[in-house]
Amino acid sequence: MSDKNRVYKANFTIADLREHRNHKEVFTTACDRRESYQHFVLKLLSYCLFSHNETAILNARFSHAEPDVSIKALDDHYQTWLAVDQPDILQLNKIAKRVDELWVVTTLNNNWLKENEHQLELINNGHLIAFDDNFIEQLASHLTKNLQWDVTIDQQMVSVSDKENFYQTSELIWH
Repeated sequence: MSDKNRVYKANFTIADLREHRNHKEVFTTACDRRESYQHFVLKLLSYCLFSHNETAILNARFSHAEPDVSIKALDDHYQTWLAVDQPDILQLNKIAKRVDELWVVTTLNNNWLKENEHQLELINNGHLIAFDDNFIEQLASHLTKNLQWDVTIDQQMVSVSDKENFYQTSELIWH
């Protein structure tokens, strides 16, 4: 359950240069009371990165047992499972056995990544996207009720502009 202060109307224009796609995504979502704004921003960016696939779903609930963003196949198994911020590494190992692709989206220079990066590399179908901390912090500190984001996704850069500011990754790991 979320309160009205944490409900957001998202209107994203996404230029995905990696996938050669331009599209709009318009939806209402909420930041759960138990969810940090950093987690929420990582979840929104993860959705943007995979929204070129029309079956990508942003999970509105904050639950460690469900993906933050997912893509399901026609037979209802998860093709792609995205976990953001600092997911439980033991749970990720179990999830990896049931999904085609497992993505972890987090920030660079955090203790969780330092402690678990080697274990993530051992997951055969595991992938990592790590944004620089400053980029995520800037976006989290400038959240507004109406998120009018223009998102550009390039090979080694993601940028977001809103009505007032421009934010760009200074460092991005994507593999």
